[in-house]
Amino acid sequence: MADTQNQGAPTRTDRRRERTRAKLTGATRELITEKGVAGLRISEITDRADVALGSFYNYFDSKEDIVDAVVEESLRELAEAVAHPATADQDPAELVSSAIRRFVHLAYEDPTFARLVVYLNHADSLFAVAVHPAARGAVEAGIASGRFRDDDVDVVVTGIVGGALALMRGIVDDRVGPGAQDKYAEVALRALGVPLDEAAGIASRPLPVAP
Repeated sequence: MADTQNQGAPTRTDRRRERTRAKLTGATRELITEKGVAGLRISEITDRADVALGSFYNYFDSKEDIVDAVVEESLRELAEAVAHPATADQDPAELVSSAIRRFVHLAYEDPTFARLVVYLNHADSLFAVAVHPAARGAVEAGIASGRFRDDDVDVVVTGIVGGALALMRGIVDDRVGPGAQDKYAEVALRALGVPLDEAAGIASRPLPVAP
């Protein structure tokens, strides 16, 4: 009765499917961390998740499909964490700067995962889907408060997000040296209308404790 009384609410079957899907993606995350993507096998994923092999295809079409899902979920979780204000009165410029620096620094900190992200066949669209909503929210908050220049949000955010992906690709390819995250945060703040000297100062401050 409870499953049918609230139209639009998840049914028992929906919840069971979501739990199974989460078990599959969780197992995939663990296996990617342990051995990378190249040697990943669907049978290993289902064994680790304790899910029947045939059930895998009720949720994903292929190994590549579940890897995309895991990367997108991981990026979205990271973006939401780093773009969430630490306090209600946090300076939007500080928030955007720290979010950019943490995200780009992932290429130095976890090059294996970063390389997986930047070299997916459709990395640009996946990165945009996962990161754009959190980035847009942070920029819109800065515009609403008067901290950022009132500009075309989609153009600015697309440029910042796309530039971050390109920079991460350069880092994992050893074309970009250390410290690029700070300089890029400065460039992004200037694009948002923060004065040059102030942008440089904000982008060089010690990062707060990671969320």
